Amino acid sequence: MQPWLCFEWDTVSADYSVPAPASLAIRPANREDEEVVGKVLRTAFSMDSSWGDISRRLDESMERFVEEAFDKSRETPSCVVAQHGSRIIGVSVMDADPDSLNHLSSGPMILHEYRNRGLGSALLAATLNFLRAEGLAKVRGVTRANSTPARFIYTKFGSHQVSCALDPLQVVAR
Repeated sequence: MQPWLCFEWDTVSADYSVPAPASLAIRPANREDEEVVGKVLRTAFSMDSSWGDISRRLDESMERFVEEAFDKSRETPSCVVAQHGSRIIGVSVMDADPDSLNHLSSGPMILHEYRNRGLGSALLAATLNFLRAEGLAKVRGVTRANSTPARFIYTKFGSHQVSCALDPLQVVAR
């Protein structure tokens, strides 16, 4: 099994301004988006070979993360979506609890046909801004070593790696 890497961002003084392409809207999710968010996550992860060996665990965890992010006790869902026209093509499901060991529950995930256009970076910027607005001074994200997020996305915006023995898919529901 690949080891997990933990990244941390200091949101207090950072600037997370990455413009999204003109044809794309990045916005907080609505309650009505919950089902689509789950479908986009499952599709995006299934098309990424770095997650194939743990797909069953990943599906179960992502379902739980989406349920928690869209919990009715929250005023707004802890999720940001990237939308192209009327189609949601990317999502980032979060855990806004300041004490969480992994605030980026899913991390920014983009459907395969929309990748390599800077959308993951724009979605990460929106995610970090969302969590800063929720009052988080530090944001932590966990991903697999050698995954696309570990190599190309989580390294942005002044992140630094921190020690971590967490397997985010084994964390029990609250």
